[in-house]
Amino acid sequence: MTACECVYLMKIPLQEFAYNKCQELIGSGELSPGHLYSESAMSKQLGISRTPLRTALQQLERDGLIIRLPQRGFYVYEFKEKDIEELFAIRKAIEGYAVEHIAKKKREIDLRQAKIHLKAQEDARQSDDYSIFIREDRKFHENLVNALDNKRLVMIYSDLRQSIEIIGLKRFKMNSQRNQSIAEHKTIIEAIENRDPLAAREAVYNHLDMAMVSLKKYLKSIDQL
Repeated sequence: MTACECVYLMKIPLQEFAYNKCQELIGSGELSPGHLYSESAMSKQLGISRTPLRTALQQLERDGLIIRLPQRGFYVYEFKEKDIEELFAIRKAIEGYAVEHIAKKKREIDLRQAKIHLKAQEDARQSDDYSIFIREDRKFHENLVNALDNKRLVMIYSDLRQSIEIIGLKRFKMNSQRNQSIAEHKTIIEAIENRDPLAAREAVYNHLDMAMVSLKKYLKSIDQL
């Protein structure tokens, strides 16, 4: 364990550290489907005891990212096309409703925060660290959903985004994907500013359909390796 991680451990609970690290390892492909991983080996790798790791694994299982086998270990869940379609169908329902709702509002909508995240994406699109881009992508979409002021929807949405990011983080390695995403985000903002609920919803639908197609292609490319 690095010195940086030691400092990190002092700032957050061990189970949160374990949860974040396992997510990171799944997203990077270091933990991948088709392998049985030992809890004891993983706890040693992270430099923590098995108790906080087990708590983290239980949460990852609830998130649908792993499959735990009692007394044996765990597998990373292998997402299929149907999983992607289901996740994006729910995203379309939530985000489509969100932008349509805020575009209908009579009072002025404050889109400054969404534009800040969009600008951060533009600044990060040429960077080799594509995790920055996807972080701002998530914040852009969360900002629109948060405008509904519906805590339950926000929680559901957060879980969906988490799963999608874990399985598709590397698709944003290509600058063309980043440029397309930025252009589509601008279309969404423009429709909201024009107070056009239907155009806003259709812009979100188009954006998510394109993202789903891209993610499916990415998963197929992994299968062919």
